[in-house]
Amino acid sequence: MSKYDVDINHILIKPVYFGLLMNIFVPVVILGVAYYLDKSGGAQGTIQKSELNILFWMLAAVSLADGAMAIYFKHKKFMAPMIRSKETFEEDLTRGVFTRSIICYSMTTAIAVYGLVFYLMGGSFMHLFFFVFLSFIAFQLIRPRYGFIEKVLAAQEKHVDQGRFLTPKN
Repeated sequence: MSKYDVDINHILIKPVYFGLLMNIFVPVVILGVAYYLDKSGGAQGTIQKSELNILFWMLAAVSLADGAMAIYFKHKKFMAPMIRSKETFEEDLTRGVFTRSIICYSMTTAIAVYGLVFYLMGGSFMHLFFFVFLSFIAFQLIRPRYGFIEKVLAAQEKHVDQGRFLTPKN
């Protein structure tokens, strides 16, 4: 148990549900819209196949870089000081975990948006599904879990004990 009596479940619930909304619901809506367009013949790209192939690999590389950046950001920023004072420890930790989670989720949701862009430029529905799948895998890798938050809590307690607090940016 932490010395600040922090409820880890309370810290995790909001970021996880918001992450599910961003990384499951949004890509499913994107797939639904694309499926409707695909069946009605509405998505007609104007890019040639050779250029489309290059665009696919560029977007795939950017997607992998986004996923890697989200993982790096998660491990780097969650361990940085989040607490403003000892008195507001739990509130600051909850706010910090939520804010950093949303940033990571945005990076992984962008992968599905890249797939939508590729689809609208002339790609196939299966290509879009590939990007949505990558987005889902990235979400699974970056979403905060109970054990990870325990480590974050220990790091934040250590920062507070050493007098390192979050300083506002001017």
